[in-house]
Amino acid sequence: MSYWNLEKSNCVQYRRHFLVDNSPFHVERCMSVMQSGTQMIKLKRGTKGLVRLFYLDEHRTRLRWRPSRKSEKAKILIDSIYKVTEGRQSEIFHRQAEGNFDPSCCFTIYHGNHMESLDLITSNPEEARTWITGLKYLMAGISDEDSLAKRQRTHDQYPP
Repeated sequence: MSYWNLEKSNCVQYRRHFLVDNSPFHVERCMSVMQSGTQMIKLKRGTKGLVRLFYLDEHRTRLRWRPSRKSEKAKILIDSIYKVTEGRQSEIFHRQAEGNFDPSCCFTIYHGNHMESLDLITSNPEEARTWITGLKYLMAGISDEDSLAKRQRTHDQYPP
């Protein structure tokens, strides 16, 4: 079994635990903050970092940012996100940001067929937690409050 398949097979277990730890209210608040947008530093290879406004689109299917010279390409489909890691774990963080940023304000989104990374730094740990929680929620395939509430009721009825 490949690494990718192994990760995907554990996804159901992850989803169940995710719902236990995050109330519908908390997750919906994360979605609201994400749709309003947050200014973050986007680290890139060979540059100091770019301040961009990151936001979740109205359909909750894409992460977008602006300004960008590549306007239509400045997006990541939520379905293409492989994983989200907390802290300074990526190669780019190890090369450029070691010691310069609070690890609790840093996270990386791995996405696409080639496991590209989007390395982001928020202004405070709460913003980072909001985005990490919201992205993991979206990765779990829950797209609206009614769906989350329904899944939570099901979980409460049939605990693991």
